[in-house]
Amino acid sequence: MSARITPEMWSEYLGVFWDHPQNAHRYIAGGTPVLPGDICLDCGACEGFFVFQAIAAGAAQVVCLEPNEAMAKSLARTFAAAIEEGKVVIQNVALGANDGEATFTFDSASPFGGASGDEGNSVVVQSRTIATVCRELSLERIDFVKMDIEGGEIQAIEGAMPILRKWKPRLAITTYHREFDYAALKAFLLAAGYSTIRPSGCTNRSESTYRPVMLHASP
Repeated sequence: MSARITPEMWSEYLGVFWDHPQNAHRYIAGGTPVLPGDICLDCGACEGFFVFQAIAAGAAQVVCLEPNEAMAKSLARTFAAAIEEGKVVIQNVALGANDGEATFTFDSASPFGGASGDEGNSVVVQSRTIATVCRELSLERIDFVKMDIEGGEIQAIEGAMPILRKWKPRLAITTYHREFDYAALKAFLLAAGYSTIRPSGCTNRSESTYRPVMLHASP
């Protein structure tokens, strides 16, 4: 039996792969390319579309950070061969400003999202800073960070500051979840020494205030 491609899955696919100026959700765009030999962090790896894209661009390794256990197991099946080759690493963790635990709500009928909070079908997951992940995996550098973690981006970047100051990876971060995300993230990145920070796209997510869809940054 063939798998059915849902409208949600098709939307997720286009958001990553549609290389067109009208697609503000592109991670690899403009001044934030994935280059051959790059070590990438995929923060909020979800279904793994970005992993395919990064490997196709020549990334040496993609570290997937995904708090949803079901999605992490799916990623392990999808990229089994790449995991054997050392090209893909999967960590079933959430990201935050500090190490510890976080409560997440997942909807099994809509696995493409998830959010911190204790409403509905909530589970407790391990939370790590990006700095801790890099130390635990003995990573010697990070070249590119893709991040779409449903409103947790500010806390994750706060926990990544030692890495950002030291290695200055290229960044592609979603900023559409909350109206203040872009301004707050830009402030953190300026403090980390980034010189090129630019917005991409504009949306209001059916709310009153418009905000950029993405933030792209490079040293």
